[in-house]
Amino acid sequence: MTTPTTSHHHGHAPANRRRRVLETAAPLLVRFPDGPVRSAVIVLHDEHGLTDAAEAGCRALARCGYLAVAPLLYYDTGGRVFPDGRFDALRTADLAADIAGALDHLHRRVGVPAGATAVAGLGQGAHLAAWAAAGHALPVAAGIAPRSGPWPDLPALPVLTAGLHESWLSLPGGAGSWDEVVRFLDSAAL
Repeated sequence: MTTPTTSHHHGHAPANRRRRVLETAAPLLVRFPDGPVRSAVIVLHDEHGLTDAAEAGCRALARCGYLAVAPLLYYDTGGRVFPDGRFDALRTADLAADIAGALDHLHRRVGVPAGATAVAGLGQGAHLAAWAAAGHALPVAAGIAPRSGPWPDLPALPVLTAGLHESWLSLPGGAGSWDEVVRFLDSAAL
C-alpha cells in the first residue's frame, strides 16, 4: 500500500450540499496517516451524521497509521443533518452502494484490498458496520455504543454479530473507545 504524495488532513464538505443526488455513492471524509498506510477503516456514522465524534474517530485512526474514510450517508438529502436522526429515511440499497463505494475508493484509488479493510460504526452505524463486514467478508468490525437500526430488510444486529464471532468488537462508548478499536485492529494484524 502506498501513501498518496498529496495527502492533507482537511475534511471537505460534499460538493452536492443541499442538492439531491441519485444513483451515486456518498462523498467520503478521508483522513490519511502521516506515514505509510497500514490498512484502512470505513467509519459509519450514527443517525446524527458526520458529527465531531465520527470525525474524531477518523483522526484517531489516522494518527495510528490507518487510512480512515467516512461516507456521508445523508448525501441524498444534500448533506443535511437532522438533529433527531433520520436513518429510517435511508434505503438499504443506497446504504449498500455507499459502503461499496467506500471499498471501491480504498481499493482503486489507494490500493488497499478488502482483506486489509475494517469497518467501525457508531450507534446505529454499528448495525451497518456488522452488515458490511458480513456482506463483504471484511476481516474485522467494531461497534461503539451499538444499536439496532430501523431497517427491517437487514438481519438483526445480534444475528449479524453472532455470525462475526471474534472478528466483532462491541464497546459501550465513552472516552478511550477509539483507543480500544485501534488495539483490536492492531491485534487483527490487517
